[in-house]
Parts: sequence; C-alpha cells; structure tokens
Amino acid sequence: MVEQAQAAEAEGRSSVEKPQAAPAGWEPNILAFGCHYCAFAAADLAGVMRLSYPTAVKIVRLSCTGKLDHIYVLRAFERGADGVFVAG
Repeated sequence: MVEQAQAAEAEGRSSVEKPQAAPAGWEPNILAFGCHYCAFAAADLAGVMRLSYPTAVKIVRLSCTGKLDHIYVLRAFERGADGVFVAG
C-alpha cells in the first residue's frame, strides 16, 4: 500500500481522493440508534416541543446502547446509510 502511494506520488498523481461537493438537493441518510431512557427520550421530547429535525434521520430505539452490536452499525452502511449516530 505504501509503495503504491509512493509510486503515485512520483508520477504526480495523488493516492488520496479529494472531497467533492454534494449535488444540489442531496440529503444524507442518517440512522440514529438511541437509548430508550436518554437519547430516544430527548428525541421524543423534541417532538412534543414541536422542534424539527431532518426527515432523512431515522431513529431506532434501543433498550440500552450497551446492547448495540457492531454488526448493526456495519449492516446500516451496507444497506445504504450515509451515516450512523449512536447516542446513549
């Protein structure tokens, strides 16, 4: 891997992709895992207070974030999530 980066650098190419601007109108698809008594309660309170957050954020209630297995985070990315937020 290091040799490929050095070879690309020697040829004047960059081995690191440069960030590009997001297309107009694009919204990231975010999956949020929230603890029932903390983060999910805060999201519920935000709804009661009529505060809003983007519709692209989907909240999954957990009994405890300590119960969240890493495979669920990886599976979210495999199924098209642009970001995963875990709050306890």
